[in-house]
This record gives sequence, structure tokens and C-alpha cells, in this order.
Amino acid sequence: MPAGPRAYLLDRFRSDAAALRQRVDALHAAARTSSALPGPDAPTSMGMAAACDDVVAMLESIPDGPDPAALLSSIAALSPLLDARAKREVASPAVRAVYAGAATRIREVQQVEATARNLLA
Repeated sequence: MPAGPRAYLLDRFRSDAAALRQRVDALHAAARTSSALPGPDAPTSMGMAAACDDVVAMLESIPDGPDPAALLSSIAALSPLLDARAKREVASPAVRAVYAGAATRIREVQQVEATARNLLA
């Protein structure tokens, strides 16, 4: 990952939150013309955007220090927290999917970083 795992994940979830908010705007515009758009409704999309913001805040709380292994370890420590948040979101499967997806992305990043280290060794 050229930008580093933390930067990649931050960009990913910031972008997702922005896209979800754009979707809400599009849904409101479509409602004025009595058009329907497939996918989640505006409140669900806003809940998903808020969950993305929550993931960003968690990632931002990790200092971007000089030790890549320590940084990756700190990021990996978020996975159980994200899994727990996903389990608590029983009322909103879409928001649960954001948290579960974030935990999955972190595990994927760990795997990519481990593979890269093994190739360099």
C-alpha cells in the first residue's frame, strides 16, 4: 500500500461517508420529482455515513508514528471493537455491515502487509 495502511483505511471510510451523504442528497432530489432510487433510504444511508465517520474517528485516534509494525498492531486492535459494534447493531443491518466491513478491511490490510513483509524478507 503506497500511502500506508492507516492512510488507505482513512481514505476508504471518508470516501464511503461522502458517497453516502451524496446519496442522501440524490434521494431528496429524487423525492421532489417522485422518482425512486434503488438501495437504502435516506435515514439508513445517513446511519451508514455516521458509522463510517465513527470508523474514521477510531483510526484517527491511532497516532501515525515511525514504527510501521506498531501502527499496524494498533490498527489490528480495532477489529474486535468493530466486530462488537457490528453485533450491537441488530436494528440496522446496513450499519452493522459498515462495522463488519471495516473489521474485514483491517484484516485484509494486515494480510497484505504480512505478504509484503514476507516478500521483502
